[in-house]
Amino acid sequence: MHNKTTLLSEGSSSNVFLTEDPNYVIKEYKSFYSIQSRMKEVQILELLKSNHIVKLITYTDNYLVLERLQTHDLFEVLQSQKLNTPMIKEICKTLIKIINYVHQNQVVHRDIKLENILIDKEGALVLCDFGFAEPLSNCTAKRTVGTLNYMPPELHQETLLGGHNSENINTQVLIKSDVFSLGVTLFQLILGFLPFKSTKPSANCKLWKLIQQKKWQQYWALVQKLSKQQIDLITQNFLEQFLQPDSTTRTTLDIIYDHPYLQEVKDDAHLF
Repeated sequence: MHNKTTLLSEGSSSNVFLTEDPNYVIKEYKSFYSIQSRMKEVQILELLKSNHIVKLITYTDNYLVLERLQTHDLFEVLQSQKLNTPMIKEICKTLIKIINYVHQNQVVHRDIKLENILIDKEGALVLCDFGFAEPLSNCTAKRTVGTLNYMPPELHQETLLGGHNSENINTQVLIKSDVFSLGVTLFQLILGFLPFKSTKPSANCKLWKLIQQKKWQQYWALVQKLSKQQIDLITQNFLEQFLQPDSTTRTTLDIIYDHPYLQEVKDDAHLF
């Protein structure tokens, strides 16, 4: 029996609570979240067996019992300390490996961001929150989900927005949208800020418009001016591969793993 105690975090579809046992947390679904969606998350967590994926202990129709990791996520770590360049590169390569593992198991995460990357007691990275995840073998995604600042432009297209009678979103679109979100995450990790405000047309974001027009030289000049830091060409090229506005020209994780930015870099980062 696992009894919840203190509210740890609140999400759009669930809340996470501490329990009386310090080794576990409870993820309690909100009432509107369907049983089918809850069981989908259970099936995905049972499929993904890796030290880099949060572990499911047990579940009911209303909640999951998960292993409890450190209280900090990667976003909080970046807010509290400055990581050196070798460590940042190791984290980048480790995250590419983790997301590639998820994709190789025919799953897309759909909400990759710094806040969903936890740190375990050994300092290793652990991907969590599979509430929006989809199995590619039986994908029924009809609507776009995720965090606005991390969403690629194709997920704002009306043909993909979905509805009761719409067709399911193409699985390749979902894979490449994960790649884009990972790119935004790595951009934040490397440079300390978001690459743009939003890819949504109504946002009228100048930085995103430069990327859309593939005016990368102008984009990086503006980024360097705004951030008051110099960004070398290898780093620029590395991040460009993720943020391509056309999903068909966006990198794959197998290819980007061997990018010069990650040359001779380990893929098992430990923050302490």
